[in-house]
Amino acid sequence: MTTKTIAIDPRVALTEESALIDHYRNRALVLAQTLFERDVKVAELETELAELKAQAEAQAADLAEFRPAADTAVQED
Repeated sequence: MTTKTIAIDPRVALTEESALIDHYRNRALVLAQTLFERDVKVAELETELAELKAQAEAQAADLAEFRPAADTAVQED
């Protein structure tokens, strides 16, 4: 197999390299934005989870009032 060598004008190479750098820069910015948005959503969900846990604990405490004590035996007639 033979390899063909092509002379590329340095201005063309520079333009292509510049376009590639712009592409990677934009890609990095998009990924950084996505990561930021994900972190914000995770923080929101953690807050919501903490609130739900607090509600569940409060409801469990309310229900504890209505449960028979462990030492109270239920008598059958």
